[in-house]
Amino acid sequence: MKKLILGAAVSVALFGGTAQAAITVDGNGIPVINPATTYEIFLSGSSASQPFIESLMTSSKIPASNRICDSAQLIYQYKDTGSTGKDQNAYLCVLNTQNPALKGLAAGKTNLLLYKRNKGGSAQGVNPIVADAAIDFLKVDNAANCTKVSDGVVGTSFTKINCLQTEGNPALSNLVKPDFGMSDVDPAQFFGQNTPSGFDPITAADVSKLTVKSAAVLTFGVPVTTKLRNAMQEAQFGKTNTCVTNASKRETAACMPSLSSAQIASIFTGKLSSWKQLRLGGTGNNLFDNAAAANKPASDRLHICRRTNGSGTGAQFGIKFLNYPCNDAAIPVVSETGALPETIAKAQVHENSSSGVVSECLSELDSGSNTVGTSFNNTYGVRWAIGLQGTEHNAGRSFDYRFIKVDGVEPTLDKVVRGKYKDWVELTYQYNKSHVFDQSEKAVVDEVIKQSGNPIVMSATNQAAVHSWGKSGFLAVPQSFTPLKDGGISFDKPVNPFTHGAIVNNEDLAPNACRAPAAYNPSTSGGIQFK
Repeated sequence: MKKLILGAAVSVALFGGTAQAAITVDGNGIPVINPATTYEIFLSGSSASQPFIESLMTSSKIPASNRICDSAQLIYQYKDTGSTGKDQNAYLCVLNTQNPALKGLAAGKTNLLLYKRNKGGSAQGVNPIVADAAIDFLKVDNAANCTKVSDGVVGTSFTKINCLQTEGNPALSNLVKPDFGMSDVDPAQFFGQNTPSGFDPITAADVSKLTVKSAAVLTFGVPVTTKLRNAMQEAQFGKTNTCVTNASKRETAACMPSLSSAQIASIFTGKLSSWKQLRLGGTGNNLFDNAAAANKPASDRLHICRRTNGSGTGAQFGIKFLNYPCNDAAIPVVSETGALPETIAKAQVHENSSSGVVSECLSELDSGSNTVGTSFNNTYGVRWAIGLQGTEHNAGRSFDYRFIKVDGVEPTLDKVVRGKYKDWVELTYQYNKSHVFDQSEKAVVDEVIKQSGNPIVMSATNQAAVHSWGKSGFLAVPQSFTPLKDGGISFDKPVNPFTHGAIVNNEDLAPNACRAPAAYNPSTSGGIQFK
């Protein structure tokens, strides 16, 4: 099926635990491929989950009995050169035999190479799985194609390698059937605008071909360019308020500006074309004209950094804010506008292939640069823009965008478990019931899926999602783990008491993002938070 394996040395780098077979590297520090000792697993879909997958596979903060990789040894991370890992990654490691499920596997291999394709988003974790069809992954077995960028430190950082990728070129890309997929919403949502290019809409018959398992809850948010955030603070708090005059305070929850769900829907369905259309009271003033010179771009044209069709981030946004595709009468997000002159009174819409490119789009429009990455081409200069993004991103504020409140509520885990914040969904894993796995690889895949839902894994992953306005990121699902009896949040073992699944007539229904979330199955002595 697939016989592309990195060397044992890389495997050692990825996973923590007792040392296994040695991985050899060539004279340039590139691992030598050894198919006899390495399991090769291909995972496609959800770009929003990339930090989560990376933490699951490699973090030394996860208990040894739950770890997939042996993090006591060096870890190698491969990235595609073109998008610097926004589209394609691969991780090679020694299997962690302190995890009982990974010890004594029949195939007897000691190392693991996990490919993670983000490009195209969540639908690439659904449609190719239904069709059992080959798609392009990173190619790492061509040493001439890859360059070591930096050496890692055991337990602290990866050894990083960049590889060129050109889809359709066998020397520079790996055409393989994914073993399993991951999506930000359940597979049933991928029809209509959520259908990726080159694939058919998902039907009920298609879903019946899949084994679908809940992975975790991910909190999403609405990001805006930093200068737009600043202008919103000026308008909502006043230019002399400390939320504007105090640089550190303006990053707190109390100073986060807000848009209502109706305002957000108006923007993303193309009803607004200019930031001047956000009015301030009855004085004739507006958000754009009110802004201080330091925050005001040359043009008031409204820009949107959305995701491409097939993105789970885009699909969940449509469900939560537009009721699309849940309602036949719903209007989807406005489409890419291409090379539309800004003189035309329409919002400028930029479709992006991954969450990483959304960060690039927002940052470049905020700074007026075209150097953050190579995927988005900023020909406009400084502009105000709004996007959609998972809250596991940009906690360190390294990109020039900020999350805002929705309906006056910040996107924190605490607000999710209290039922106050609405923009969250359950990620799902899926594999085709007829997919042929190599020996013992199904056991590895099952363990990855199982540990993905562990609240201990959520807690370790969420350490990268601690924002100045609160803790955000991932939660375990109540179908697999018990929430606190009082319905509150434990940041050490975060579990959401709510779900888009349900128990009806003693039947446990799979999550459906179009179903209104409700408490899963609180005990008579438990409950959900009122305040």
